[in-house]
Amino acid sequence: MAPTRPRTGFPPPERAYLAYLGHTLACDACRTGVPCANAVRLGRTWKKVRR
Repeated sequence: MAPTRPRTGFPPPERAYLAYLGHTLACDACRTGVPCANAVRLGRTWKKVRR
């Protein structure tokens, strides 16, 4: 049986990208250009999921 209500969530690639984008906008290190381990991890996760 198919669900009758529309999906409101994002597919995994978009969700991963939004997490990455949200981090880079909120992180002081990312905004100033300093390397950030969290941004690297989130970026790799996003690239891995969108394959």
